Amino acid sequence: MCGRFTLHTPAAEVLAAFDLDTLPTGYRLAPRYNIAPSQDIAIVRTDGARRQIGPARWGLVPGWSKEARPRYATINARIESVADKPAYRVPFRRKRCLIPADGFFEWVASDGGKIPYHICRQDRRVFAFAGLWDHWSGKDESFDSCVIITAPSEGIMTPLHARMPVILEPSAWDHWLDPGVTDPAEIAARLTPVSTGQFTAWPVSTWVNSPAHDAPRCLESSPNTQ
Repeated sequence: MCGRFTLHTPAAEVLAAFDLDTLPTGYRLAPRYNIAPSQDIAIVRTDGARRQIGPARWGLVPGWSKEARPRYATINARIESVADKPAYRVPFRRKRCLIPADGFFEWVASDGGKIPYHICRQDRRVFAFAGLWDHWSGKDESFDSCVIITAPSEGIMTPLHARMPVILEPSAWDHWLDPGVTDPAEIAARLTPVSTGQFTAWPVSTWVNSPAHDAPRCLESSPNTQ
């Protein structure tokens, strides 16, 4: 799964990596070292002509939901069932997005408790999770929300967790975002994940356990995890 991640890459580098013209007026990409569910995160989508970046709440709320807060966890969607689940099947066909990140965390069970690990590219460059988004509107508020797609773990992720976020190759970004593709089988075929051979992982301090902690210290290697 993916329950925390990071995006501290400078905004100019994020814009360049995702071929974006500019940030929306009033929107700022501040460095973030411990992004948690229910927080607003950056997503990239297309209007059919150009990519656009903007905020969305992490934890998808279907547009048809009567409540703004889902009763069950919607931060991750399993690749095996995402095309069929009621909350995701329409976004899977029509509202796909990229979720910029430069690292994520997983917790590994040990005799002394769960140890957090930080996973990122070996070259520390920004990458993209495969995501879905939807718009919810109610009497007093309206917002966009999103979910990260996950798949069975492979490579370096196997010892850390049974599942991992789907990280797309840059060459697959346009295909994933293409609003003209709505057939589930064709969409699934476009989920081309990167090789985890490009990634590295190390244990970090349990300081990261608290979502209130959002600083470079979250990424520091910590053999004793204190």
